[in-house]
Amino acid sequence: MSQQQSTTNQPATSASIVDVTPIVAHGNSPASIILAIAILIGSIAGLLKVLVPVMLQATKHKTKER
Repeated sequence: MSQQQSTTNQPATSASIVDVTPIVAHGNSPASIILAIAILIGSIAGLLKVLVPVMLQATKHKTKER
């Protein structure tokens, strides 16, 4: 017997955009500090998501040459 596997594609939904102007207008408020930290953590996570595979690939490439 042959089994067939079906897949469905779902479009990605975009996240709701938050107007940060009132939050950022007062830079000393706890909300703006939390927002800044969240953006920083998200940026670092995105950078690591790209850099780690590249660094691992470079390491594998170097070990194959030896």
